[in-house]
Amino acid sequence: MTEVFPLIRLSLADPVEGGRRIIALNPPPVIRWMLLGAAVLVSVVLLYVLPVLMGEHTLLPAPFAFAATQGVMNLIVIAVVTFVGRAFGGTGTFLDAVWLIGWMQMVTAALLLVQVVALLVLPFLNIPIGVASVALSIWVLVGYVCALHGFQSRVTVLVGGFMTLVVLSFLLSMVLLFLGFAPPEISNV
Repeated sequence: MTEVFPLIRLSLADPVEGGRRIIALNPPPVIRWMLLGAAVLVSVVLLYVLPVLMGEHTLLPAPFAFAATQGVMNLIVIAVVTFVGRAFGGTGTFLDAVWLIGWMQMVTAALLLVQVVALLVLPFLNIPIGVASVALSIWVLVGYVCALHGFQSRVTVLVGGFMTLVVLSFLLSMVLLFLGFAPPEISNV
């Protein structure tokens, strides 16, 4: 436990080295899954705090469905990070990807907590902090992928990740359309 905050700090400053040190901890698989589950649940709770405090909770999806969706999305990210990385010569394993994405979710939850506090104290900083949180999350993810697979170029990983996102989004939309999930219609304006 004493290494958590230094590892989060290192992950933000140098995510490649942070990722290597996190992988080196090598916990049992159950701990990896527990971290991922806990981090997803904390993120979901934090996303619900402000709307509930402001009385706008009716606009939110059901919490259990939202948590399940977040869990599935994380599993998709883990699978994509593992298998696409390995397809490009990476050496990372699925369980190490679970562990790193769990850590990334923990870092993201910490950033979300900062954003919630800022929104309550200094609301005008919400957008800049939100943009910085997204940029930091991408920075950490790219660094973790480099650490996981032994890749050297963060730019190549960033471009490859973006291209993978585009292709995956297209494929998922085609599958959803094939299954009968059509996008909502737009009325004439």
